[in-house]
Amino acid sequence: MNRKKDQTPEHPDVEIAPEGRAKAPETGTPAAAEGPRPALVEDPARLFAELERARAREDELMRALAELTNMNRRRKQDMETAVLAARESWLRGILPVLDDIDRSLEASKDREGDPFRSGVLLIRDRLWQTLEKEGVEEIRALGERFDPELHDAKAQRPSGSHPLGTVLEVLVPGYLFKGRVLRHAQVVVAGSPAPNRSAQGMEGNAAPGAGEVEF
Repeated sequence: MNRKKDQTPEHPDVEIAPEGRAKAPETGTPAAAEGPRPALVEDPARLFAELERARAREDELMRALAELTNMNRRRKQDMETAVLAARESWLRGILPVLDDIDRSLEASKDREGDPFRSGVLLIRDRLWQTLEKEGVEEIRALGERFDPELHDAKAQRPSGSHPLGTVLEVLVPGYLFKGRVLRHAQVVVAGSPAPNRSAQGMEGNAAPGAGEVEF
């Protein structure tokens, strides 16, 4: 007869698992060794110093950005000023031509319908349309209160029917360019009435230019 095999394991310290596999003997060492944990709270003085450096760097960047913005703005303004000055100079050179055309039309106003005068009038209209597109406008002067910012008084004429300082006549028209004075209007303004009007007669019957005081 065959002897029954001894069921006792060779190593009594090894526990037999239910599935028939041996379990490793337990030891006092953990399965995974834990490393040193980082400190949860760092040095407050070090954190404060880092924060101050970050703020200082931010201030430097903001100042640099502001300087760059101001520099670009000044450069743009300088370019616009230079372009505006060049356009003003060009327009001032055209104004005498416009004055000559106006004098020609004034001298030939008794020749209405003349082909030559009609041609000059057409040229004047086209020239003025071009100037208007550029931003030129004529200064209102006749009948207005004298304004030294817009008008240049060349003479004073005694007047009892107009308030003192009223523009009575425009000698040379003035013009504005984009709200800036391109040329002052040269005018004659109303002065105080003559002391002895009976000797000079009524103002309407006085000779043209009588009593005018040139500046």
